[in-house]
Amino acid sequence: MCVELFTQAISNRNWDFIPASKSSSGVWRAIVKSMANTVVEGVPFRRMLKGVVGDGSDIAFWIDPWLSDTPLKDLAPDLFRLEKNKKCKVKERISDLGGQVSVRWKWKARLIESEVLGQEAMLKGMIEGMTGVLSSRKDRWLWLGNAEGKFSVAEAKRFLMSGIDASNNFVLEWCKWIPIKCNVFAWRAALGGIPTSVSLSRRHIQVADTICKICESADESVDHLFTSCMVASVVWQGISQWCKVPNIYAFSFSDLLELHNFAGLKGTAKKVFQGMIIISCWVIWKARNDLRFSNKPVNASHIISEIKSVGFLWFSNRGKRKSVSWENWCKFSFM
Repeated sequence: MCVELFTQAISNRNWDFIPASKSSSGVWRAIVKSMANTVVEGVPFRRMLKGVVGDGSDIAFWIDPWLSDTPLKDLAPDLFRLEKNKKCKVKERISDLGGQVSVRWKWKARLIESEVLGQEAMLKGMIEGMTGVLSSRKDRWLWLGNAEGKFSVAEAKRFLMSGIDASNNFVLEWCKWIPIKCNVFAWRAALGGIPTSVSLSRRHIQVADTICKICESADESVDHLFTSCMVASVVWQGISQWCKVPNIYAFSFSDLLELHNFAGLKGTAKKVFQGMIIISCWVIWKARNDLRFSNKPVNASHIISEIKSVGFLWFSNRGKRKSVSWENWCKFSFM
């Protein structure tokens, strides 16, 4: 898409160069609203679009940004209120004869207030100071984000991302041998998107209390449930012994998801360990739900057994090394 090819009809819009009726709804209305509210490092997104006058038949004199990146209606609001035809085009207000540019005003009333006269003088000076405003070519639109003036989705994304520091953002490393549902669960949990009691309370959803039902010693947050809860601590001790890695200590859920990079494992063992961490969290969450909704007691030994058996089932059917035996799996041996 190129904004140079973008022309606009303004017969049914409000005083905005991006067409959208206030009474309309749907995707386009949402896009227009988003553009109106998006500011990157102090620069509104809409300021990145500017009209280039050709014959002046498509660009609106007052409403569209063409003389500067701000519409004339915003530069001279008092004059705009006195304009007879607020949707007039550039060619209706500008004369360009032999390189001599002049303005043809059409007011509802005489200009008598000093502020209004000052705005008129400002615009007149800006416009008449230009040369060769009108030409035979069609009006066009430029994207101010690059030297070519061409708009693209990639250019818009680059502009929007320029004001975001993503250096500290957590990025989930997808584990390929476990089911998608487990990867999605880990991704949602890392973003605080699973319905723990604390998360529900923050979303203003009424809960009886936010205490962890497993240990009843702290509020049930994502970090507590998977790192500091008593049952989770026992589970991680069992997993670390089975996988032959140092005792697992984590202070946040994202720490758990990065453990495989620091456990000293390589090759297949590292990939298996990565999957087992996510599976462990998934099984802990499943046990939490069984307690919450079925009043089923939580047992750390049963959770560890389920983690091992489910992990073996998925790895032997979904992993590349499907010949691994249960005996070697229990020894965490992949030679």
